[in-house]
Amino acid sequence: MALVIILDVLVVLWLIGAALKNGYEAVLPLAAGLLIVFPSASRIPLPGLFDLTTQRVIVITLAGLYLALGRHIEQGSAAPVPLRWILFTLVSWMLLSSATSVVPTISFKTSLSQYCDYCLVYFIFTRSLRTSQATVKVLGGMVGGVVVCAFFGIIETYWNWKVTSLFPVVASRFSDLESVDIRGVRMQSTFDHSILFGAALAMAIPMVLYLLTAATNATRRAYLWSALLLMMLCIYKTNSRGPWLALLISVALLLLIGSGKLRSLILVIASVACLVLVVRPGVRHSILDLYGATLDTDSPQGESYQWRYVLYHVARAELSKDLGRSIWGFGPESFYYLGLTTDTVVDGQVHTVKVESCDSAIVELMMDTGYVGLCLVMLLLLKAAFVSLKTYVVSREPTRPVTLVAFVNLCAFCFLMTNVELFGWGQQSYMLWIVIAIGMTYSSLGQTELAKNPAGAITQDKLELATRRPVSRGRQRWLPSE
Repeated sequence: MALVIILDVLVVLWLIGAALKNGYEAVLPLAAGLLIVFPSASRIPLPGLFDLTTQRVIVITLAGLYLALGRHIEQGSAAPVPLRWILFTLVSWMLLSSATSVVPTISFKTSLSQYCDYCLVYFIFTRSLRTSQATVKVLGGMVGGVVVCAFFGIIETYWNWKVTSLFPVVASRFSDLESVDIRGVRMQSTFDHSILFGAALAMAIPMVLYLLTAATNATRRAYLWSALLLMMLCIYKTNSRGPWLALLISVALLLLIGSGKLRSLILVIASVACLVLVVRPGVRHSILDLYGATLDTDSPQGESYQWRYVLYHVARAELSKDLGRSIWGFGPESFYYLGLTTDTVVDGQVHTVKVESCDSAIVELMMDTGYVGLCLVMLLLLKAAFVSLKTYVVSREPTRPVTLVAFVNLCAFCFLMTNVELFGWGQQSYMLWIVIAIGMTYSSLGQTELAKNPAGAITQDKLELATRRPVSRGRQRWLPSE
């Protein structure tokens, strides 16, 4: 408890100090990184109310700084918050579902948590990101947060020490799952489970790839290359199939619709990865063995894979019993209180097995908020992905691949929702809502900057080149307009 209090005080002082020294916008990348670093165990229980996690301390401090400093800075656009009607409808629906919940107190607390923890983060970042440069820095802040987690993960794997051992033991949704299984020790760093850490890595690696294509400083390039190699090692050590596939989906999308420089970088990395598979046959064999075990229904990995399909069957069967429940669900966070069971055949005999885990965010949304709640969440994510992709296609901004990163991150997250329960809690959800804010606001940022400064469509490298060399009449078009 004392450690958590000290950390909370230091975080608050760090954020306030950064805002007073470098301005409000300097706090955004710092806050984005800190939201990822701290584990869920870093919390102060408030009996009868809620747990004051370090993430909530960060959000409260960030909201205070926004009210004190951020909202008074002239904004480039007075446009309303994007996705506001979908968010309002989703929160209202969660409250309606909570009113009819089988565990109303828990459901109302969960609904309030969704609003205060994530919707508030989304609101702050959508109102605070006023320039494309600030947006890129926020990406860098999230990368920095994942790099810190990756260092902790390396220590955990090679020195057998977890940073989470410093914090009080807190029950989580993965408490019934062992950290060591047939796949060996699986790196999880400050996250509640290795697959959640893998999800964060699968989102951060495309950010690093973009930042590498935009880096002009040798020191920064060295840092980003080191971060990329570290993250690739960590995502392998998580030994989680979902994040591996999510990363492959992201890289495939970047290769398909990314810029030439980004494609070249990906091809270089792919070549290095193939070389590693040849030089280190153990790595190749471990991947192939895990793939083979997944297809074997008698193996633990195969059973885990098949269990995801069983969950969909159990959820649909339970919802079909009551029309009202199929519409509004059993209440947020109610899945683990329903006592669901399913029949399974073992050695030719039918056994009734209790459903103790939910390896799908889709299934949990179906059960908690009904089909309507699931559709609202998917509408929100698909709208954000569509806007991000559209902005990337039509924008003239040199930093427009930022929205491509947002698009592939959203695609990867949606894929992971089908095979792990990761929506609405954990560090990876803070990453998600910041990415949504970036994707939804970047279009208006680019239009505003171009309206104020037509040279904003010119690359930063050319602007710097123009300021370093004597300007002739032929180079005047590279100068920013006064």
